[in-house]
Amino acid sequence: VAAVNGRTDADAIARRFSSKGYSAYVEQPPHGTGTVFRVRIGTFRTKREAETIAAKLQKEEQIKPWVTR
Repeated sequence: VAAVNGRTDADAIARRFSSKGYSAYVEQPPHGTGTVFRVRIGTFRTKREAETIAAKLQKEEQIKPWVTR
């Protein structure tokens, strides 16, 4: 749902989504690849389930999430 340069910002975003009932977490960048922390929501059993939540997030949070494996 987000990619930011600072861990503090990523943690704040993850907490915001967690407080709304989403299973949000921060994915740390692989060693030596920069400082972009990814905030993710999931996991989901099916792609359809993930896309449903992505559409809900887009509507309710005015963000454009992307679905990955």
